[in-house]
Amino acid sequence: MPGKDLVAARLDWETGFRIRFVRRSIFVVAIAAFLIGLALGRYSGSQRWAQDGTAELSRDSLGDAAAKSSLTAGSGTNPAKGGAHLPDADASSVDSIIAAFRNAMARPSDRHSHLEVSKLIDGIDPKDVRPIIERLQALPRERDKSVYLSMLYARWAEGDPLAALAYAQDQTSGTVSDRKLAVSSIIRAWAGKDATAAQTWVMQMPPGQDRDRALQSVVSSLAETDPQAALNMLQALPSTGGGKQNYYWPIFSRWASTDPLTAAAHAAALPPGSAHDNALQVVASTWANQDPEAAFNWSNTLPPGQGRNNALQSILSNWASKDPQRVSAITSTLPAGPLRDQATANVARQWAQNDPRAALAWTQELPASEGQRRALQSVLTSWAQNDPTAAADYVAALPPGGNQEDAVRSIAQQLANANLQIALSWAQKLPEGATRQNALNPIVAQWSESDPQGAIEFAFRNSTGEARANMLQQISRQWGQNDPQAALSWAQNLSDLATRTAVLPNILSAVAENDPARAAQMTSRLSGEARSVAAVSIVSQWAASDPKAASSWAASFPEGTTRDQLFENLINRWAKNDPAAAATWLGNLSEGPSRDQAVSAFSNRISSSDPRAAVQWAATISNENLRESQMETTARAWLKTDPRNASSWISNSSLPDDAKTRLLNGGG
Repeated sequence: MPGKDLVAARLDWETGFRIRFVRRSIFVVAIAAFLIGLALGRYSGSQRWAQDGTAELSRDSLGDAAAKSSLTAGSGTNPAKGGAHLPDADASSVDSIIAAFRNAMARPSDRHSHLEVSKLIDGIDPKDVRPIIERLQALPRERDKSVYLSMLYARWAEGDPLAALAYAQDQTSGTVSDRKLAVSSIIRAWAGKDATAAQTWVMQMPPGQDRDRALQSVVSSLAETDPQAALNMLQALPSTGGGKQNYYWPIFSRWASTDPLTAAAHAAALPPGSAHDNALQVVASTWANQDPEAAFNWSNTLPPGQGRNNALQSILSNWASKDPQRVSAITSTLPAGPLRDQATANVARQWAQNDPRAALAWTQELPASEGQRRALQSVLTSWAQNDPTAAADYVAALPPGGNQEDAVRSIAQQLANANLQIALSWAQKLPEGATRQNALNPIVAQWSESDPQGAIEFAFRNSTGEARANMLQQISRQWGQNDPQAALSWAQNLSDLATRTAVLPNILSAVAENDPARAAQMTSRLSGEARSVAAVSIVSQWAASDPKAASSWAASFPEGTTRDQLFENLINRWAKNDPAAAATWLGNLSEGPSRDQAVSAFSNRISSSDPRAAVQWAATISNENLRESQMETTARAWLKTDPRNASSWISNSSLPDDAKTRLLNGGG
């Protein structure tokens, strides 16, 4: 996903759901949301400057360099309209501006700092932006640098968007994400002045993600001032690769914040589908922030379906943070099922943030159900985040059973995140057996991240038998992922054969992620089931990077269950990436049980893309029972997609007559 290393935007609907289309468009939404906030500060700041004709900045905010930059409008010049022009991009003035940027980047990042930088940028004539961008790009990659660059590009676009775009697209310095952020900022600024011209330019871009992002910038910018016009523009656009539903969030979020009734009517009028459902959810979430009662009444007028469910969840979750008692009464009236279960859990989570004991009392009065279980989990998780000790004491006093086991795991995880020693001390006070083990598992897993040796020592001192084996396997798996060499050295020095055999497969699997050939060599130190488990895991990973080497290694195993499993895993991975090469390898195998298993797996893998080849391969299986079973299974699937050709093949195949009858008459 583009923009992973940029400003992160998280749209919390407080229902536990994340809007599906935002996952594919978070880059634009994140930057748009951030720059909208900055823009509000920029233009309000510009208006204040216009009153006294100066664009001076506080020495306390950006330092002496900014104060000495003398960005004075003078002679009635209004920085909001044109900015202070630097004659021929005076080098000393550029130096002062760059010094101000460096000073801002050295300070803690907050809205005040960004607003002060925005004021500085507003004081620059758009014609003078390019040399400042060039100097800022040459600085080391510091915090907020990419954001400030995007603001400068937006300022440039206010005067000459085409020149700004040409320059941004031609850049080789910085990351790809930086360039995409620059282009989005330019498009957005341009669309704020002339959305039609910006759209026309964007539509000339090659189809793909870059054009989709640019289009969303245009639509999002227009939505800030005229959501109806933005919706009209969106609906007139041709279908894009990402789907136009990606663009509805900024339109309906802005619209619902000023006119929820109109926004709701337009959202409901969209054609059925994900765009319709997501638009309803955006309206519901935004409206519920202002008037949850009105939003709830509106949601009840919607026809049954996913859109209504999503809207209702958003409203109830938001409302629960303000009036949990009222919402808890509403959830009890919902019909039994996933909607009520999810709503109940959301109410419990929100309520527990302010009054966990009241939320807990409510959940305990609920009838036993999946919704009640999830609500209890939500309460305890939220409580443990705010008061882990009180929550832990409560859980320890619960009667044994499923609720206690679930609660113990949740509390243990929260305690381990906060303080491992407190978590361990609490877990060891629990009764021996499943309850204590349920608490120790997440704690040990967390401990293994930072101190696997310490976690191992604890396991040996404080557990025995199966409990110890489970903890050691868990620790070794985590350790093998983080530092496979150290984990392997530890495992090889274990004196107890049973323990060594139990933990080595986990570690070798981790080694195989980076060096499958070495992991394969190490399996010779194992025997029995441990070797089989490790080998199957290794061959699956090896087949992804070097299937020929993996196949040679798998073929070195003697006929038997392990070889069967190796061939099956190998061919599944290989056929997914390169079915032709996998088929060539299969064609050179000698008859035997392992080949039969591999061919069966291969036939299953290609049956949807090439059913004729699949049944032909199935017919080469030497084991009669497996051959007929695989042929019949593959032919049955073929009948569903191409009955004419499948029927012809079945009639002339070597299948027994009773199998042909079952297939052709639909009796099996």
